[in-house]
Amino acid sequence: MSKQMLINTVEGHECRIAILDAGRLEELYTERASSASQVGNIYKGKVTNIEPSIQAAFIDFGDAKNGFLHISDLHPKFFPKSSKTTEQVGRRSSHRSRPPIQECLKRGQEIVVQMIKQGIGTKGPAMTTYLSIPGRLLVTMPGMTHVGISRKIEDEEVRSHLRGILDQLEIPKDMGVIVRTAGVDRTKRDMQRDLSYLARLWKSIDKRIEKASAPCEIYQESNLVLRTLRDIYNSDIDRIICDSESVTLGVKEFLDVAVPRAKCKLELYSGRKGLFEEFNVEDEIRKIHSRQVELEKGGSLVIDQTEALVAIDVNSGNFRAHNNPEQNALKLNLIAAEEVARQLHLRDMGGVIVIDFIDMRDDK
Repeated sequence: MSKQMLINTVEGHECRIAILDAGRLEELYTERASSASQVGNIYKGKVTNIEPSIQAAFIDFGDAKNGFLHISDLHPKFFPKSSKTTEQVGRRSSHRSRPPIQECLKRGQEIVVQMIKQGIGTKGPAMTTYLSIPGRLLVTMPGMTHVGISRKIEDEEVRSHLRGILDQLEIPKDMGVIVRTAGVDRTKRDMQRDLSYLARLWKSIDKRIEKASAPCEIYQESNLVLRTLRDIYNSDIDRIICDSESVTLGVKEFLDVAVPRAKCKLELYSGRKGLFEEFNVEDEIRKIHSRQVELEKGGSLVIDQTEALVAIDVNSGNFRAHNNPEQNALKLNLIAAEEVARQLHLRDMGGVIVIDFIDMRDDK
């Protein structure tokens, strides 16, 4: 099925990316220059405080708020020499098998960390010492030896085929590797090229770590456009349209290096209307911010979000697909269920979801 990727940029202010499937908004990503995500960035920081009561340390990484590092995100290489130092004794193990954090770190100690969760309100960002560097097909994990396949790849035959490819790759010593979903149906040559690039990238990061003085930023994750191309782009997308010449060139460079056999059409948009307006994406975005969402052929959803849960009410309105009321209710509920999933995804809502569907007599 063909899809389109629209990239709308306001230089120095905001970048928006929409994925359309048959003209319908399927994915929306937005990033403002003033609040660009730091997740994935690597820092050389200093331990400012250790809290034994919560088994965590606070890390000065050069930002206004210190980072939060829990013992479960502390690599075993920081454990005392008398402790086990295998990868198994780390984030996957129970707290009883880990030494206390006060025996692993000390105030003023320099430490390399990666942000895994942005800070919210008064809370600082969450950090980890388990570094990971994602490529297009693989994720590399410096300082680890685990080699595996993404859990999202469930087909056992596919997993077996990928294990065979992994066994043939020239993986650097002390580097773990995980195959991403984009690696399915790719060749050993494709994966080796991705691995070689990531190994070179880590080498340059490691050199910066050696020379840098804490606290400072060592590595910055790619911008929204490159992250989306790396993580989302696949052969289903047959057209990429940008409204910025510099972004178009950046996309071309990425595709030439990362996906040299890509068959999608890359275009620079120059129409009078805004790119998102031309493809009716602005209307879809307005709906995302609206409490009420109209359904196809009648009926609507009313979406209310509270601190505790998301409540969704399905209203029948003037929906009429059958003369039989029971069939009518079933049809509307099925349409509503599909749209609810889409709206939750686009609005980035999760947690407890309560849906009040149209009442039906037949439990089946």
